[in-house]
Amino acid sequence: MDQDGHDTAALVSIGDVAEGTARVDAQVLAVLGEVMAQRRSARVALDYVAALSPSVRANCWSLAESAGHEGWGRMQALLGSYRWDFKDLRAKLGALAAAWVPDAEGDLVGPGLAVDETAQLKHGEQTACVAPQHAGCTGKVENCVTTVFSAYVTAAGQVWVDFDVYMPKRWAEDQERRDAAGIPTDLEFATKPQLAMRQIERLTAAGLPAGWVAFDEVYGRSEALRKTAARAGLAYAAIIPCDYAVSTPAGTTIRAEQAVADAVFERRPAGNGSKGPRYADWAMTATGIHGQYLLIRRLLSRPDQHTFYLCWAPPGRPATMTYFITIAGRRWPVEETFKTGKDTFGWDQSQTRTFNGICRHTALAALAQLRAAAIRATLTTTIELPDPDPMPSRTTPDDPINDPDLHIPLGDAPVPDRGGKPCPPGIAAIKLSIAETGRLTRLATQYTTGLISRTRLAFALRWSQRRRRHQAIARWHHYNTRLLAAARSG
Repeated sequence: MDQDGHDTAALVSIGDVAEGTARVDAQVLAVLGEVMAQRRSARVALDYVAALSPSVRANCWSLAESAGHEGWGRMQALLGSYRWDFKDLRAKLGALAAAWVPDAEGDLVGPGLAVDETAQLKHGEQTACVAPQHAGCTGKVENCVTTVFSAYVTAAGQVWVDFDVYMPKRWAEDQERRDAAGIPTDLEFATKPQLAMRQIERLTAAGLPAGWVAFDEVYGRSEALRKTAARAGLAYAAIIPCDYAVSTPAGTTIRAEQAVADAVFERRPAGNGSKGPRYADWAMTATGIHGQYLLIRRLLSRPDQHTFYLCWAPPGRPATMTYFITIAGRRWPVEETFKTGKDTFGWDQSQTRTFNGICRHTALAALAQLRAAAIRATLTTTIELPDPDPMPSRTTPDDPINDPDLHIPLGDAPVPDRGGKPCPPGIAAIKLSIAETGRLTRLATQYTTGLISRTRLAFALRWSQRRRRHQAIARWHHYNTRLLAAARSG
């Protein structure tokens, strides 16, 4: 790494990025090797994690092509038939986060947890745990799968460290649907706050160095969840509804919003956002529970709008307004993990439908977040990782690429003339679609401008033909189904 005369102008080369990536990938592969039954499975899992990126759709076909696989079977098997338990990988996320996302020196509140949920929007009813329910990402009821996440948050960054797929009651009570979607028989219905409680208990039992937890209103209203946090020694800042009953030191009970009348507000920042300090007006008053406080936020842009937090800190912590405002401001980074999880790592793009497949994909997407955080920390010298052991090369000498390897078939595959005919082995590719033509046009531009090699072009064209043959097979079977149905009805 080079540095010129300015403190903020540290530079790294692309070689530094490659070296840092190799160091991190060696650690990731070691972790996956402890989870997977076979080393080759761990290698496929690393390929999956490394392929998750903004430029690649997070389905097994696209990920396999991006990873350089000659087919999609291994990626599909990783989410399906390979022998490994997503819970084993999930259990390792916290230790990796503590090592790879260090807190800034002198941080007031230190590392902590932010708990929230997000949704994967779905079509149809076959995906495990899908149901019409409120989706925070759109603000309305959607057909979706909801997952509760715990994010590890420090002044330096944030990553997922635990998760649970929320199973609606209609799924919990429908054994036939459960069996079809592969939902474990021992999985019982649990509310979202109950899932959050389990995550806090798992993470603290594993020794995650978290000192606080922040919740939004869905979770903050749960007294059981707040007590779980307190038993774990975690300070909390929990959003509550405006009509939530709050006890006072005088022994009376009021609605949270009634405390606004006597509140004395101070203008304070709740940390820095992408556009600068996030200022608001804040007030705090004691409740009737020892050590617990009601924190009130008033927005500068909408002074009639208030947010209410129940806050508590264990003995020895500074139970000050500054302390609780800082924790309240650290809840938002969990939303950042949702944005990067979806926009950067394609968490919501997976097409797997089974419960196990969804959880495996989520665990791998969480590992992809951690991998990126570790590479960044390595480049900025925030963390140091050992030199990786030499990895065996997975490449073979390139075969000469002949002109026929770059030819594109223009015909169309046959279709059955009657129902029940078997699909011909080695069926030809379906005719070019507009979408495939667009892909070929991009490849042609990249090749003629020198952005990709002849070998890479041949590889991409093999994938083009795989897609078209797969579409031809699918069309043959669809025709068969329609023709058989027509024959029976006739």
